[in-house]
Amino acid sequence: MTQKGNLSSVSLGVEGMTCGSCVQSIEQRIGTLPGVIHIKVSLEQKNATVLFDQSHQSPESLSEAIEDMGFESSLSASSAATPVSTDTQLIPTSGLTPAAQQEALEKLSQIQGVLDVRESPSPKGLTVTFVPSLTSSSQLSEAVEVPASSSPMQITPNMSPSHTADDGAALLKLSIEGMTCHSCTTTIEGKIGKLNGIEKIKGDVLYKLEVILLQCLM
Repeated sequence: MTQKGNLSSVSLGVEGMTCGSCVQSIEQRIGTLPGVIHIKVSLEQKNATVLFDQSHQSPESLSEAIEDMGFESSLSASSAATPVSTDTQLIPTSGLTPAAQQEALEKLSQIQGVLDVRESPSPKGLTVTFVPSLTSSSQLSEAVEVPASSSPMQITPNMSPSHTADDGAALLKLSIEGMTCHSCTTTIEGKIGKLNGIEKIKGDVLYKLEVILLQCLM
């Protein structure tokens, strides 16, 4: 695991690149080295900017790795390693199941710039350590957006004798909180509509009201 205090950035001069394929080759090869978090190669500026863990790499070792590929790499006075700051964010996951939270953890771990992801029991969520220059708090939150269908819904039934028909059917109105779009109503209509005794169901996300026609069972 990358240590936050060891994270640094360095710019290396690169000569011998002729096209985009050279750029991609360097980024792919150097990007897979132990301790390399991110690399950006510029054909126009003839350099490579590398974000790396100093406990695994150094400007010299990175330069040598580029030269081993057949390119010329130079270290100048500006090639000194510069410390890179990190940040930590807690992303709430109270609306996720354990399986969904594990999936979210794996998804966050794959985002460029994320250094570490750990589960937090209280408050429940995922603690993410990341590099602000590579990703943002909003991007992390969007990646683990809790679906409305996974959020606890508050259901308030409201039924009166006047809603009972002669054939034994009853009209039941349920006020449901937690729906945010028509996909929520479609999901509820699909699930509840298949239950035994349900003749009709209609959801309305605008007024957050469910109207269910029940066929009374003997």
